[in-house]
Order: sequence, then C-alpha cells, then structure tokens
Amino acid sequence: MKREDRQVESLYDRHAKHIHVLFGGVTENLPYRRKAIARLNVGPNSSVLDVACGIGSNFKIIEKYLRNSGTLVGIDISSESLKIAKKLVAKHNWTNVQLVNTSITEYRPKKRFDAILCTFALEIIADYEAAIDNMFELLTPNGRFAMLGMKSSSVVPYKGLNALVQWVWRRAGIDSDRDLVRYIESRSKVHSHEECFLGFYYVLSASRQNSHSTDPQGS
Repeated sequence: MKREDRQVESLYDRHAKHIHVLFGGVTENLPYRRKAIARLNVGPNSSVLDVACGIGSNFKIIEKYLRNSGTLVGIDISSESLKIAKKLVAKHNWTNVQLVNTSITEYRPKKRFDAILCTFALEIIADYEAAIDNMFELLTPNGRFAMLGMKSSSVVPYKGLNALVQWVWRRAGIDSDRDLVRYIESRSKVHSHEECFLGFYYVLSASRQNSHSTDPQGS
C-alpha cells in the first residue's frame, strides 16, 4: 500500500466512529445522495460497486432498488469504517452485500459491475486518476457510473464561504481543486452534471467508453 493510502486509512480508521455518530443517520437520505444513486439505473438482480463506501451511508438507498437481490459490493480502505458498515448490513439482514477492505486502485474482482457509485471520495483518494481508470474498467459495456463530488461554490452568496469550507476540507484530507470532471469526460460519456447543496457538491453520471475495455471478464 502506498504511503498516501496509508495516511487516508489511518485518518478514517481514527475517525470512523465520529463520522458514524455525526453524519451516519443525517446524510444517508439527503436528496443529492438519492439523486446520484437514481442515476445508476439499477434494479433487482443488478450488481453494484460502492467505492469508498465508508460506514455504508449509501446502502439503504441502493437496497431500495436491489430489494436484497443482485449484488452490492462495498469497498473501503478503512477497516474501522467497514466494521460499522458490517453492523448496518447485519441490522437490516441484507444477504446480498459483500464488504472488501481494499483501495479501488488495487481492487481486481473477477467480474464487472452494472453500476459503480463513488461518493465524496475522489477528492481524497491519492491516485484519483488510477481510481477513475479502474472504475470504468470494472463497468459492464452498458454500465453506469455516478458520483458525488465536492467543489468551491459559484452560488451567491454562498461562494463567500469558499475559503472557510476549503480550510475545513483540507483538514479532512480533501482536495476539491482537482479537475475530476475533465478527467472523467476524457474517459467516459458524461450523461449529467449538476450542482447541489448550495453549489458545494455536484452529482455526475457517466457510462464507459467501450474502446477502453481490457479486463476482467464480463459478468
């Protein structure tokens, strides 16, 4: 594991319980999270990969589409976060969920996924370009990708808070200055891109460009 990944792992291992207490139940049903997951176009029997799933904040909404069928794989570099996610899975008796303690840059499953979700993570993952590349390689030919990202606001009057928000994010290891959208546009077909949460977040959905397909074998 790279040094930068170990730093992220250590940070979120230390704060997993705090994240669960402060944000676990508060953010899991917010409109922008529901909107990103709706963009995946999944239903029963779909296979979904939740990248950097953390404590499982996306699981409830995803399961409303899967109905405890298909497959939901949650991967995260923080083992402490996954311990909390495992309790959530057990509480709801979801039998179709698999949790994997790894980074998306190192994840090599045997099958591709119908949909891949990544929320509030590409600004944190050290090698974000490799992460994006691997996510699109792991999609089926007609698979969909959706993400929630963080950025400076362009909305008046909230853009006046940009300096403060950026300071808070940097303390959490978040780099919102990355041009993620442009890189994703170079690797995929973008279907939608819209601001939310006062302009500080955005929802993006895309599908893979089949010319980049190499492996693994299709599901």
